[in-house]
This record gives sequence, C-alpha cells and structure tokens, in this order.
Amino acid sequence: MKGPEMYILEEISTEFRESLLARVGLMGVVYLKTLPPKSSDDKETEFSFKIEGTSGVKRLIIQSSRVSSLGSGMFHLKTTPSNEPVPIMKYSLLPRLTPVPLRVRLIKRHSGTLLSIMIQYVSNPNLPAPLNDITFVLKLPVDPTLLKVTPKAILNRSLKELKWIVKEIPLNGGPGRLRAQMPVDSSEDGGEEIEVFGYVKFSAQGDKSLSGFSLQPASEGNKDFYEVNHRYESERESMVGLSDVAA
Repeated sequence: MKGPEMYILEEISTEFRESLLARVGLMGVVYLKTLPPKSSDDKETEFSFKIEGTSGVKRLIIQSSRVSSLGSGMFHLKTTPSNEPVPIMKYSLLPRLTPVPLRVRLIKRHSGTLLSIMIQYVSNPNLPAPLNDITFVLKLPVDPTLLKVTPKAILNRSLKELKWIVKEIPLNGGPGRLRAQMPVDSSEDGGEEIEVFGYVKFSAQGDKSLSGFSLQPASEGNKDFYEVNHRYESERESMVGLSDVAA
C-alpha cells in the first residue's frame, strides 16, 4: 500500500413487474483506507479531492467530522489513521437516471396440471464490464414431485427454491433463458391463481462505478490518494416481477 486509498461501493435494488421496471434505487458510499496506524503519534491523513459524474445524484451526505466541502465539487479530508476502511461520503441517485445492470422478465404458463416458468434476462450493454456469477432464484409454489429444468439448476426442497448460477452475461449478447416445468395438483392452489416470483443476485468490480460517480485528485498529477477497484452489487436479491400468459 503506497498511500491512502479510496473506492466506491454501490448497491442497487430493482423490481420488475412483467417486463416493466416498477422500482429502482441506487445508494453509493465512498470509502477511505488510510495507511495503517503504527504509533500514538501518527500523523493525520490529510488531502483534497474532487468528485465528478454527479449529474444524476439526488442527495449527497459527507462525514463532516472528516470531510469539509470547498465548493464546486471539491472537498478536503482530514482524519486519523485507521485499520479499517472508513465511510466518508454517501449519495443516492435519481431513479430516472439510475442505470439498470440487468433487465429480467418472468413468464409463467399454467395449463391444466402443468406449470411452465421461464426467466428471460439481458445485460445492459453500457456496463463497465460483464456481470459474472449471477444467481437466479425461483421461489416455487409447491414442492415438486417431478421437475424439468433447462439448464441444470439446484433444487432446495425445504425452501422450495430453484437456483441457477450463470457464469457470465455478455454485454451485447441476446436474451438468456432459464426454464422450469412441473406438475401442480389443482387441489394445491385451491382454484386460485398460482403466484410465482424470483430474485437475482449479482456483484461486479472494476475501475469505474456503475453510476459514473468518480473520484479525482484536486489537481492534475497529484497523488495524495490512490483510486482502487470500485464495486457494485444488488442490495439484496432483486425481485423479478410476475407475468401470466394464458395457455
């Protein structure tokens, strides 16, 4: 570690109903990692920096005990050394300007005693890098006696969950599809519409944030801090909306 490091962690939550985006939100946190403390008389970490890519920011909060605003996107930081990364700034984005990493659609068809489900997904082509190791979880309405899936998936009978792990989703690839088919006894749904929903979980890291929010030195060529890999991830397993298709 050559000097103080800064990085951004962003958490995004989305909800789709059918193929439409019903809700989206993004929260970002800027972290500072100082040189580790060595003695009680260690000097404080102190430098100025600026932020860019803030056109979509709805709200920005600074840790006032460590950071002060100098105006025009410039800030001054002063803090004691710490062994752990310290959050110094938080922000949220306007929903209409929040990039969505992955668009998903869940389709079900209930015909007689047969229930067919498909999850369709496609990547945002403008992501900084492709998503890797994406987890899709489908909550099943019943514990299936017979189950047919494409591609292979992991079944958790106690939780009534079906899980797929997709290694990578290409930025400019066509839609991916996950399918499941199972018999459903008409007595199990009591004549009511069967509800099916699912979740998606992902994370990625790279030299750019998802939102475009960036950290810059106060002046060109200045090396008061080092910018390391940023990370973004689903806040929790993002909800996939329901689409009902008649047989």
